Amino acid sequence: MTLLGSFFYKLFNSFGDVSFARLFTWIIAGMFIFSLVYSIYWHQKSKKEEFNSGVIHAFLRGVMRYFLAYQVSAYGFAKILKTQFGHVYMRDNTPIGELSGFDLTWNYFGHSYSFAVILGLLQIGGGVMLLFRRTTLLGTCILLPVMLNIVLINVFYDIATGAFINSIIITTGLLYLLLLRWPDIKPVLFKEVVIPPLRLSFAKPVLKLLVIGLAFYSIYRYVMAVPSSTFTGKWKIKEFKRNGKTVGENDWMNGAQNWCYIYIEDDGRISFCANPYVFEANRAWFGRYNYNANQKTFNVHFDGGTNNDTTKVKISNYNGKQMQWDTKVYDDTLKLKLVKE
Repeated sequence: MTLLGSFFYKLFNSFGDVSFARLFTWIIAGMFIFSLVYSIYWHQKSKKEEFNSGVIHAFLRGVMRYFLAYQVSAYGFAKILKTQFGHVYMRDNTPIGELSGFDLTWNYFGHSYSFAVILGLLQIGGGVMLLFRRTTLLGTCILLPVMLNIVLINVFYDIATGAFINSIIITTGLLYLLLLRWPDIKPVLFKEVVIPPLRLSFAKPVLKLLVIGLAFYSIYRYVMAVPSSTFTGKWKIKEFKRNGKTVGENDWMNGAQNWCYIYIEDDGRISFCANPYVFEANRAWFGRYNYNANQKTFNVHFDGGTNNDTTKVKISNYNGKQMQWDTKVYDDTLKLKLVKE
């Protein structure tokens, strides 16, 4: 019983570390054990026809609806009252590349309180609908897409195990409530729509294939127009000479032109940053580039310049991990040695 209580405590404590969670998890643990014992008892009695199974089933379905309503509503209120997606100040100064999937998720959803409130209201509203028989199906249809999305986030962003298991339990319960109404739902989803027939039956399969094919081609064409570059990555400037003079390690504090890192992106974007510790967008130089393989040069167009302002960068000693740049930016002759990180 102790192990089971600990398991459920981790499960339900995921929406807030409150003392009530411990009491409630023990209640749920007791209900879980009771449901196992009672299901065996019910099965034995139903064999002897001593039970009104319809009434018992209706009662237990009601218990499930109330349980799910509590669970999803608690998560909804947690969002509104900021025990979920609350601001954590130490994350503000943590490089984004070092954030865990959990921290990234909390930062993303916590960025907009309005969005969190909308999610919370959807969960609370759906939970309220589960409390009434007439609106159970509508509440299930509202909550199921939300919960399926939460399950996927929990899986692929490494959210706490307790929260993941809890989302599985809630989603499974909602699926069960939905399948109970499957005879009513099936005709709505798969009923033949009665409209005047179009005499294009021979062309319909071609048109359907064409729609999906065009969707693929539009994205494929974009990908091919902006192919992946072998230079893509974060490059550290190991040696920087301007007009024959070496730029020192701490000179980045004296000017934004004393770069420490160059960031080359797949989409043809390039940026130059002086700060060796964090990327400072307000001091960085931005631009676009294209690579001339025949001349082994980068043609860089800095943002804010005219179309005729092209900085040509001669690349040498490139081996995938390091390279040398020789270029002229405005009136300065630059020689850079870069190492990929």
